[in-house]
Amino acid sequence: MRSTDDDNIAVNAENNSTIAAAGAIPPLVRLLGPGLAGNVQRDAAAALGNLAMNADNQVTIAADGAIPALVRLLGPGSPADLKINAAAALIQLAVNADNAVTIADAGAIPALVQLLRPGSTAEVKKYAAAALSVLVHSNVENRATIDAAAATAGLLHEMKQLFDTAVSD
Repeated sequence: MRSTDDDNIAVNAENNSTIAAAGAIPPLVRLLGPGLAGNVQRDAAAALGNLAMNADNQVTIAADGAIPALVRLLGPGSPADLKINAAAALIQLAVNADNAVTIADAGAIPALVQLLRPGSTAEVKKYAAAALSVLVHSNVENRATIDAAAATAGLLHEMKQLFDTAVSD
């Protein structure tokens, strides 16, 4: 979520709750939809990621269907900045253990592992590794899925190296 605290009112905990209470989450989830401009999707993903810093909002965002849309934005048709914001939002959502299961069930693990492949920017790889790290910490059963996806992609060594970097950052 590539904005500064100075220009983003949603990083303030009180504002975060107020924005969600005003009903902002469902329209933001709709802005993740297919056919919308990448910059709109990027900004909606960033806003949802910031709102997901609140535990109650994590549940609401997931219930409103953001997880499958965010996973879709990790795909090959998305620009790097959109992938970064989608992964960053998934990081915040995955702090909730139930969301971590939903994220894995939505296919995020293979998508995130694919972002570790050569050709992705260093920043995309960093956010993908961080998301995988949170998915493991929130649900240890995800580790086997991550290892299998990395092995299938021939990235087990790279994934472990990036995973260790993301954990230490």
